[in-house]
Amino acid sequence: MAATPRKLTLSLLVTTGVALALATVPAEVLARAGGGGGRGGRVHLILMLILLPLCMIYAEILGYVVRKKHKQCGELLQRLEQADSLWNLEGIERRVEKMYFKVQEAWMQRDQSIAQQFMSDGLYEKHKMQTDLMRSQHRQNVLQDICLRRATVVNVSDYVDDSKDCLWVYIEGSMIDYMVNDETGERLSGDTSKPEHFTELWKLVRGQTGWVLDEIEQSAGIFSLSQLHLVAQETRFLDAPTNPIP
Repeated sequence: MAATPRKLTLSLLVTTGVALALATVPAEVLARAGGGGGRGGRVHLILMLILLPLCMIYAEILGYVVRKKHKQCGELLQRLEQADSLWNLEGIERRVEKMYFKVQEAWMQRDQSIAQQFMSDGLYEKHKMQTDLMRSQHRQNVLQDICLRRATVVNVSDYVDDSKDCLWVYIEGSMIDYMVNDETGERLSGDTSKPEHFTELWKLVRGQTGWVLDEIEQSAGIFSLSQLHLVAQETRFLDAPTNPIP
């Protein structure tokens, strides 16, 4: 039986997704805010050369999905903003930019109070536990040339109960990312000269100071994006979203 176009598309997504994952497996678990990692070396270069065509296809499909979801979100946010100014897209983007740099600074300084106003209580405690452990082990994550290349809203969920409101932002960034021993200055892992490029999904929720970061999903791929749905404005009058927009 011949494969349907949908099955062929799914097969392509699986293949390219696995290929990209294999080419970008992190070598260091506790590097960069949220638990990403530095990567590099000859093996990684060979893998990238072999898998480059598949990775390029995957990147094109991922870019299309991000653009489509961002357009839908922009239209929805314009309607939501009429009832609640916190849904203003420009305000969200400015908030995310400040948040991005503060979260990285707090991680590098191993002092989560620097970014506490930009994080939910749960994420603050999680990051504090991780960076306190790094401090006790005399490990410090050095982050340099920190760049936010893209911050795109790809999901909006609005409830009658504002405490449930959330949105997801697709993050593209780059930075030099390596680990050192804070006593000896010895480099423990990572590349001290080559920036690492990465993509993530950031979940934002309402906090006392505005939108705050609640979750970081390291693998911002097609499948993780496809699971995000938009919640229409009329669901503000319901207890839970029942009319998602694909």
